[in-house]
Amino acid sequence: MRILYDIAFIIFGIIYFPYLAVKGKTHKNFMQKFAFLPKKITDLKKPVWIHGVSVGEAVLAVKLARAVKKKFPETRIIISTTTETGMDIISRHGAGVVDGVFYYPFDLSVIVRRAARLIDPQAYIMIETEIWPNLLVCLAKKNVPAIIVNGRISDNSFKNYRKIKFVTRRVFRNITYFCMQTERDVERIRELGANENSTCVSGNMKFDGEMFILSDAKFNRQKLGYKADESIVVAGSTHFPEEKNIIDIYKRLKRENENLRIILVPRHINRCSEIREYIEKSDLNFCNFSDMLRENYSLLARGDVLLVDTIGHLKDIYSLADVVFIGGSMADKGGQNPIEPAMWGKAVVFGPNMFNFRKIADIFMENSAAVCVNNYTELEKSIEMLLKNSARREQLAENAFRVVKENRGALNRTVEKLKKYIG
Repeated sequence: MRILYDIAFIIFGIIYFPYLAVKGKTHKNFMQKFAFLPKKITDLKKPVWIHGVSVGEAVLAVKLARAVKKKFPETRIIISTTTETGMDIISRHGAGVVDGVFYYPFDLSVIVRRAARLIDPQAYIMIETEIWPNLLVCLAKKNVPAIIVNGRISDNSFKNYRKIKFVTRRVFRNITYFCMQTERDVERIRELGANENSTCVSGNMKFDGEMFILSDAKFNRQKLGYKADESIVVAGSTHFPEEKNIIDIYKRLKRENENLRIILVPRHINRCSEIREYIEKSDLNFCNFSDMLRENYSLLARGDVLLVDTIGHLKDIYSLADVVFIGGSMADKGGQNPIEPAMWGKAVVFGPNMFNFRKIADIFMENSAAVCVNNYTELEKSIEMLLKNSARREQLAENAFRVVKENRGALNRTVEKLKKYIG
């Protein structure tokens, strides 16, 4: 089985590596993916290895590292990731907590054996069901415990995994413990082959973290040049064609509310040029957030649209909003996490496609803490209603903030489970 997997991986690599080179996605640390790791990492003695695949998982990885370090101050912690954005987040936010950060090695037997030998971890922790079979086999042979934390099995993943249960059973044998988000996730992971005694419901760590206070926001309306009587809609982590539709909605709403402004934060900033083109075709004035940063805010957010063409600012941008639209929920991309705007106490609206955050979305809806719409017509009506009805908007925001407070604690529960494997 492993030989076939390695052959498939090699064939994939022969196709994929030239693509990366042509697209300019290789970088100076690319050889880390072949387990050529920095001495700073290989010199550590028995570190805890945490893996967070990309942005969201990287944030959780740092959060978990901080909690583990608090419990076990002498423990060395390293974090791997697969994206440059994830690397940047861990490097910036993990300072003083994370002892090393590197790119996750390709899951080829010869490469992961080298990585496991050089790192020699005391434990390996995966964030949110990021499973790589060859590494797990390698770690199991070295008697290194492998633990999934904040685990979840989405509807689509479960459907696909069930087709290859004979594979998942063998893979899951090499995972020591599963800390899953919900009871449904536990049931699914057991059906796919996890041992009943090695699973628990720990909750969702995304609800944990420092609660936001508006006075502590990195940005405020005055700093960015917004006036006190202006209303702001923030559309966060949007995908094609959401921006086009949201801009059209904005134009119509602006006819009745001249003081309405919108902040667009696309999920992938490489799409900003096409979004700019559409904004210009719509005869709207816009400002690039990168220009504001470069000019130290002397270029203020005048005009209709503020286009956030930078990475890592969405959390603080949410603090400016009267109403927040969660991107990816209309474009069938699975949505994004509504917890951050809820932490700021903001009114949240999302579309029907929140399958990547299904349980969180369900909790919000069960507690009247968000508005779910089915199409762009309903989205327009909901935004208009919330902008006009301050009482409804404030109640929605208050409910959202309460939901976050009531669902905290997963991080502590997870660390309690990890105590058995770390020391």
